[in-house]
Amino acid sequence: MLIYSVIFPIISLIAIVLFYLRYKEGKNSFSSFLIWTLMWIFVIVFSIFPNSSLIFARAFGISRGLDFIIIVSLLLMFYMGLKLYYKLERLEENMNKIVKEVALNNEIQLDDKEE
Repeated sequence: MLIYSVIFPIISLIAIVLFYLRYKEGKNSFSSFLIWTLMWIFVIVFSIFPNSSLIFARAFGISRGLDFIIIVSLLLMFYMGLKLYYKLERLEENMNKIVKEVALNNEIQLDDKEE
């Protein structure tokens, strides 16, 4: 048995437990917990049964299992980057709204003090 067949499942199980604890504390959404859990389960399966990636690859029309893993990893990274981009945009919009409200409230208060 190769060393990664032992280390990767242990790391994956620890990651799943940590994500579960974060979900229970309310720090992660259920969808986030589910996505990460599925990803770590795939890591466990592919590390214990390396030939299983070939089965998934052929189901999607890809010739090699490693190519499938790389393509799925790139897609996941693209998805997470896009999700982060949208969150940053939303945070920036919210911050602009708050700054405008604070500025308007301060302007009104300054006008009241001058009179």
